[in-house]
Amino acid sequence: MEHAEETLAEIKQVKERGRRLAHGGVWLPALLLAALVLAGALLYRYPFEEPAGEWWSHPYWAGLPSAVRSDVGAYLFWFLGLPLVVLASAAWYRWRGRRVGVKVAWPWFAGVTLVVLALLAVIASIPTKAVTPHDPFGGWQGLLSPLIVVAIATIALGFVERSPGLVFGGVWAGLVTGWPCVSGMGRIPGGQVTLLGVDRPGPVLILAALPLLVVALVSLWRKP
Repeated sequence: MEHAEETLAEIKQVKERGRRLAHGGVWLPALLLAALVLAGALLYRYPFEEPAGEWWSHPYWAGLPSAVRSDVGAYLFWFLGLPLVVLASAAWYRWRGRRVGVKVAWPWFAGVTLVVLALLAVIASIPTKAVTPHDPFGGWQGLLSPLIVVAIATIALGFVERSPGLVFGGVWAGLVTGWPCVSGMGRIPGGQVTLLGVDRPGPVLILAALPLLVVALVSLWRKP
């Protein structure tokens, strides 16, 4: 009986080591997504300060309702940046699969990300409508944002990597960025309601990226 229990314990240890080996490479895709989100702060004219007389355009190609340096630049940032993250992640997974002999179903992550990004490009259009803080357009059209694509991509990566942390991170990113997009950075009739009191793009992006950074750091620390 004791011998059987030892054998079961050894089998459990082998399975756990195999799982950690298979999913030990999640840190790089998570870090790339987080870096892309954080770099998005450079797209805004006032990422950390409240300007007077701010205006912005819809759809939010930069990701959030705030004045941007260039609508075209914001469009190119996400529609080139996300595919590059997918390509880099695919190359990483292929290299790591050959190195450790364990494969991850990364094509699902890549496919979901690129399909949702393509849908965003088809559904939305080049921004032409000017909006001010005193007239936030409101409505679910605000969810036509590249940051929602990042949130969905994170959830897909979480399922591929069997990572509850990433699934939570994707849901969190969707909530943190979705509310400002729907409400015009929390500006609603009669006042302003912001998530955790954050109403500027820079802090919102930092909050959105935090779970991704945590998952990446924990994965690196536990790397077999």
